[in-house]
Amino acid sequence: MIGCGNVGRIPNCRLTTVATYVLDTYRMGDVPGSLIPHWRLSDGSIGGVGPFPHATGVGLPGPDLYMMIKDMAEGVNVRGHYLVTRKELIPFSSKPGRFLLMQLADRTGEIRAIVWERGEELAAEISVGDVVAVEGRVTVFRDSLQIVCNMVLKPLPDEYSPEDFLPTTKRDREAMLKELEDLLAGILDSDCQRLLQAIFTEDFKERFSLAPAARSMHQAYVGGLLEHTLNVARVCETVAALYPDAEKGILLTGALLHDVGKVEEYALAAGIEMTDVGRLLGHVVMGYHMVESVMENLGDFPKEKALRIGHMLLSHHGQLEWGSPKEPQTLEACILHHADNLDGQVSKFSEILESGPPGQRWTNYDSRLGRSLFIGDWDALDGASEG
Repeated sequence: MIGCGNVGRIPNCRLTTVATYVLDTYRMGDVPGSLIPHWRLSDGSIGGVGPFPHATGVGLPGPDLYMMIKDMAEGVNVRGHYLVTRKELIPFSSKPGRFLLMQLADRTGEIRAIVWERGEELAAEISVGDVVAVEGRVTVFRDSLQIVCNMVLKPLPDEYSPEDFLPTTKRDREAMLKELEDLLAGILDSDCQRLLQAIFTEDFKERFSLAPAARSMHQAYVGGLLEHTLNVARVCETVAALYPDAEKGILLTGALLHDVGKVEEYALAAGIEMTDVGRLLGHVVMGYHMVESVMENLGDFPKEKALRIGHMLLSHHGQLEWGSPKEPQTLEACILHHADNLDGQVSKFSEILESGPPGQRWTNYDSRLGRSLFIGDWDALDGASEG
């Protein structure tokens, strides 16, 4: 066995290439000569730092190294637990073999990560959806931040909290549930009222209030679905006041129900995952069948209203190429589609702008939009207004 000090197996590491756990001098980033636990491979080479995040009786470098993704900046050394949301082996251009490219996430954002050495071995040991302990240095690649990893380990489940990987709405969930109750109570159409009360049971409201609106596109966090639904309903209320030809009761009913299928489409674990039924059917079809079944069980639900509400659910994505089984063909369906898209786009823009680098005039490139967004200088703008 190689090394000195407290020699033994790494208790928290499951990589098959690990040989021994040692304590001796190792340079990690800007912490030269620190005594820290790390693991060596059978050939004697240093494979990375571990066990992670601590070893009994042995302190790791200062807490400033443990960093959320939103706080990362070029040139800093980082450590933390992150969720693997994507992995891919990429061939080297100048030598045999492949390196590992990963997308890592926590509740504050996502970042690309590179493992240059032994990437194929590591890729065989980790899967998308795993939480990994990472040590590395933040660099910039094509105007976006990335971590060049010195160490990647699989920690034990009790070494991290799932909440670290589940971003949560900034709005108060109880207040949003009260707003939902007010909207439900404000539906004057008795048929729509019966339908909504049959769907939004106490158990369903609890699940609905925890569900995300998406995995990545917009409001991809706990409570995101409720937040999005309330926003869409409020937009529809405003538009209905401008366009009295729209049937407000049916419009708001469609707004409150349009994404109910997402309660079954997504599951919350260490991250936001898609269920099997979500992958195979999708929330549009699932939501339609859920609502249609309830309307049938009500027995005497008017066919014309059922048809219009069902059409709104099936067409709210607006375009066939966006996964919509139908395109809007009623005034209410048209309004719902644009309200849904508006909130999704505005929320996405807001999230990107909020995560922009401090002091920068532009955000990093966002792959969802295919562009960067302009932050500018709001202080200068306020000064100009006062002048």
